[in-house]
Amino acid sequence: MPGVICAAVLAALSTPAGFTDNLPEALKSAKEHNRNVFMVCSGSDWCGWCQRLEQEVLSSQTFLDNMTNEFELVYIDMPNDKSRISEWGKKHNEEVCVKYGVKGFPTCYILDADGKTLSRMGYEAGGADKYSKTVKYLKENQADIDKYIMPIVKKVDALTVTMNKMYRLGGMEKVKKMCKPKLEKLIKEAEGLKLPDNIAEEKGKLLEDLKQLLATME
Repeated sequence: MPGVICAAVLAALSTPAGFTDNLPEALKSAKEHNRNVFMVCSGSDWCGWCQRLEQEVLSSQTFLDNMTNEFELVYIDMPNDKSRISEWGKKHNEEVCVKYGVKGFPTCYILDADGKTLSRMGYEAGGADKYSKTVKYLKENQADIDKYIMPIVKKVDALTVTMNKMYRLGGMEKVKKMCKPKLEKLIKEAEGLKLPDNIAEEKGKLLEDLKQLLATME
């Protein structure tokens, strides 16, 4: 009977196999084994994209095989049904989400062994192998992405806020008049970027996003 009860308790927990929900213990292990932490903040019983991420990626043995030598895996769940999470999770999961500024689910964080955020991502299609490769790519290259790409991204974000304001005030014609020249200037700035070889592909991604934004003004 005790074994049956134990199994029932374990089955109620939403943490995927290979993950822990105890971030402090994962950080401690990361320091001991010279690893990073991959932390998923999820809503397992209500968030459709979270469920897809778990089905397509987190529950895959391929993902576990690709990740476990380099990362401690952490799953911070915010379900409607609190019986799905551990006692530690009931006490601390919301606190973790607030600390890391979670604004939507799923949000996945790449952390160093001190708990500092190196990069973040959400759901991405393509399966477990592609996802784990993206995680490793961001771990290695986010610092260069922040240095070379993010300054333009921040300008684009600010311009998007202005575009929305202009649209409310005067419609698309006002957006074109006030914002289109600024966006075209940002595209030229992006075209002139000289990137390290390890993040060369980011230039194409950035330009594609900028040109799609420009197309909304045509």
